[in-house]
Amino acid sequence: MTCQMRSDLDTLKALYEAASWARANEPNIGDPDCPVLAEQYGERGRSCYVAFVYKREDGTYGCRQERCFQDGSDRGPSFRSPADAIRHQRKQHF
Repeated sequence: MTCQMRSDLDTLKALYEAASWARANEPNIGDPDCPVLAEQYGERGRSCYVAFVYKREDGTYGCRQERCFQDGSDRGPSFRSPADAIRHQRKQHF
């Protein structure tokens, strides 16, 4: 993860935590309530939390949150789908 990506994700996390929308009712990327910055890290039309999800080489999905990412070592949690990884975001990080 680059320094710019870490900075952007930290910014997004702060924006999400300060947002007026309730937990688990987050906007999708491209919606007016979702920061434009999220479009750089996630697919338009998916939950804005997908910005914190990445696809691993083995086809599973990981979490980019600092607690889980562990410098990209793939020792963090693994999920079968982006939807599972987004549920993880809701439960563990937001």
